[in-house]
Amino acid sequence: MVNHNEISEFIWGIKEHIRDEYAEKDYEDVILPFTLLRRIDCVLEGTHGKVVLANEKFKDKATPEVLDQLLRQASGQNFYNKSEYTLVGLTKDVNNIGVNFDAYLKGFSDNIKDILLNFSGGPEKGLSPIYETLLRKDLLLIVTKEFVSSKIDLHPEKVSNHDMGTIFEILIRKSKETSNEKAGQYFTPREIVRLLVNLVFANETEKLQKTGAGINIYDPCCGTGGMLTTAKDYLQESVNKNLDVWVYGQEINEKTYAIAKSDLLMKGEDAGNIKHGNTITRDRLIGKTFNYMLTNPPFGDDWKNMREFVENEAEEKGFSGRFGAGTPDVSDGSFLFLQHMISKMNPQGSAIGIVFNGSPLFNGDAGGGWSNIRGWIMDDPNDLLDCIVAMPKDLFYGTGIGTYIWVLNNNKPDNRRGKVQLINATHSKFTRKIKSLGKKQYEISDDGISLITSIYKAFREHSMEVEEENPHKPGERLTRLVEVSKIFDVADFKYTKVTVERPLRLSYEITGEKIEALRAHPKFIEFATSKKKEKAAAEADIAKGKAIQEKILKSLESFHSPSPGEAGFRERSDSNFFTRFAKAFGTQPGKALLKMFRDTLGEKDEEAEVVFPDPFNLPSPGGEGPGVRYIHTWKHKPLADTDLRDSESIRWKENIDEYFEREVLPFAPDAWMDREKDKIGYEIPFTKFFYEYQPLRDLREIMHDIEELELQTEELLTDIKNEF
Repeated sequence: MVNHNEISEFIWGIKEHIRDEYAEKDYEDVILPFTLLRRIDCVLEGTHGKVVLANEKFKDKATPEVLDQLLRQASGQNFYNKSEYTLVGLTKDVNNIGVNFDAYLKGFSDNIKDILLNFSGGPEKGLSPIYETLLRKDLLLIVTKEFVSSKIDLHPEKVSNHDMGTIFEILIRKSKETSNEKAGQYFTPREIVRLLVNLVFANETEKLQKTGAGINIYDPCCGTGGMLTTAKDYLQESVNKNLDVWVYGQEINEKTYAIAKSDLLMKGEDAGNIKHGNTITRDRLIGKTFNYMLTNPPFGDDWKNMREFVENEAEEKGFSGRFGAGTPDVSDGSFLFLQHMISKMNPQGSAIGIVFNGSPLFNGDAGGGWSNIRGWIMDDPNDLLDCIVAMPKDLFYGTGIGTYIWVLNNNKPDNRRGKVQLINATHSKFTRKIKSLGKKQYEISDDGISLITSIYKAFREHSMEVEEENPHKPGERLTRLVEVSKIFDVADFKYTKVTVERPLRLSYEITGEKIEALRAHPKFIEFATSKKKEKAAAEADIAKGKAIQEKILKSLESFHSPSPGEAGFRERSDSNFFTRFAKAFGTQPGKALLKMFRDTLGEKDEEAEVVFPDPFNLPSPGGEGPGVRYIHTWKHKPLADTDLRDSESIRWKENIDEYFEREVLPFAPDAWMDREKDKIGYEIPFTKFFYEYQPLRDLREIMHDIEELELQTEELLTDIKNEF
């Protein structure tokens, strides 16, 4: 069995030869391309001589296209190197290693050179950056000798393509950890990939075992291609060895894209199925649909740089595009990748497996992007969400947060339609402790993968016994029964967000301070201004406005406090206040003046009467007036106090009126619901559904522990005193 870590440690250790000349973040610029070159050399070693002879024989006789085919035949692969050099051979001509290395790289077939250009900075820079810095610093020979050392053997009979992919991923993880980048976005631990694959294909065995069956698999964030490789190997080893499997992927990072593409090339598959570029802004597989899709997208990463593109597509294409249901907060773009994958589901049937953090479960409010996307996924007519598996913390190399596997299917079996299964696999029974690798301290065990898969396939409520440490007594183990699988209706994740209003209640006590506030109000100031250009007309307008101002102030004099600082009459009826004011002013103020007076002269007062829009035309009593206890029964509602506005999230299966009477009115009898503002929301409160009450320790036990500690402290102090 190949020891990935030993090989990876040796290769990564080659950095010690370049550390004085390279920054840590640049180690990968040497390690990754040289590892790939050594692997290619090992694959081509047996037929390299035949390729060189064929090239000498036909290079002047055949067209480039024909020569390419002849050299592929001689190689026995879809790629070759027609130069006379190999990495081993380069080390034997010390004086000419630079010139020979250049000839070696140029001797590769075009498909290999296209891959290598991803390590050199692109076609405009050519292949020379791969080696010329090493050459200039007298390190090229040293590094090349290390990579052809007998201490590592990368020949395909020793290291399979699958194992080689794992080695590359370990090297990438080490590189990103060295440069403090997120290793998790480049490498998904293989046991998580196996679980993801098991879940996606769990109910597909019968279909895939049919003679002549063929499928395609897609990963929109394919990295080095690990998920695609694991899925294909699983299917052909465990389900149907004759199954035709075509893999597709897209990757934004040039180096990981190059590794994924080279992996397919060495397997004799169509490397053109791996595309380079940003999946969201530059989909390289437009119009293509897939039977199965797997991915671990970047989560917790913002998508500011894509925002304009995404929002334009959402607006212009709506549901005919990818983002018609909405967009998540710009702080986390993980949902965009799921929306992208859903757009590529085959109408005849597709399954998706995707790894998320907790954000997509519950982020966002009703009516917002997150919630609307969840509803679009779960509810009719799509009904795509099949299962969510909660995984333990500390499974990934770059993050210790808890993660979740979502499984989606657009062709659910009848018994799963309208249902969602939640599996809580966070318990120790599913994992095993490992030596820490970055932030990874646990892995899902083989038994854990099998158990989770069987629970998913069974599709029923499930509980099991788990053995855990007693949180109250360190060192003591206890066994308890826990729920690990629950089945829910989609409606269990749906709710109505109802706006709850409380009435505005104002009282009026006119003071000098409030008069000053009135004088400073824009509407009051506006009286003494004019927009007229003609001077005489403008002065007339201003004079008229000032007269109105004086009249207002005069009308309010009867409300003044007797003297500064002395409390005066407080009117707790908005209607009475304005009736009295209108009598003094000579006319009823309109809506604009009512607002001005309420903003400047009114004061919120829980003991005051409620305020109606028109204080001069109150609703008639008898079920509609202010004398009725519950305002929610009134036909005409008072003005709402925005400071008291609240909302209630009421589960879809709950009767909203009954909920309001039970949960709101006993605490706020004057509240009412503004149902015109209702919003429908969706959330999956996973932790709440699996909440387990943990009883507090007995008070006597706590007191006993405290007394023990006090006794130990006293003994310790006595020992210290005795020493002096």
